[in-house]
Amino acid sequence: MHVSLNSLLPWMNRFWLAVFSAGVLWLPAAPAMADFTVSEGKSVLIGNSIKTSAHLDLNINGEPAIALSKGIPLTLLVKSHLYRASLASWHFKIGEWEDRLLLEHHSLSNRYTLTTLDSSITEDFATLTETLDFLRQYAKTVVLPDGVNPNDALQMRMQVSLSRGDLPGPLKLVALVLKDWRLGSDWERWQVTIP
Repeated sequence: MHVSLNSLLPWMNRFWLAVFSAGVLWLPAAPAMADFTVSEGKSVLIGNSIKTSAHLDLNINGEPAIALSKGIPLTLLVKSHLYRASLASWHFKIGEWEDRLLLEHHSLSNRYTLTTLDSSITEDFATLTETLDFLRQYAKTVVLPDGVNPNDALQMRMQVSLSRGDLPGPLKLVALVLKDWRLGSDWERWQVTIP
């Protein structure tokens, strides 16, 4: 049986048209159903350390919530950057910290756990809402970086986001495209105060 190239062209054109159409329909997904915000940030210089607290408003719905309920863990990143003002009012980053929080759903117990990956401390919750409410009052104390004078004009910046890089392989690719997976707050900033 001989198949000519001319007879394959219409089929291939239809194939690529179908693939392109499916891609166009798939890409403009609904807007992100989850929203992360950082507010009410406060950083206080106490001795040689900075105590930072902030209000984290985290909502996880849509595809991320479905994936979580099916046993796929989600990693939340809370990033803090410390800046120092220069003479020209420019701010230069002089320190950064990151908290990695692993959120998991356990189907046998129908419970959620939140693990702080740096310390391996795990908290247990009945619902996703309870878990996210626990994170609402975020606090962290860090040591002031070497060479920083407590009298410097310091500014703290904070952001919280979902780490798409920690998702399993196939889901990682989907998360790069779908807006439901682009969860993250804007960078919020505030001055570091001395009590």
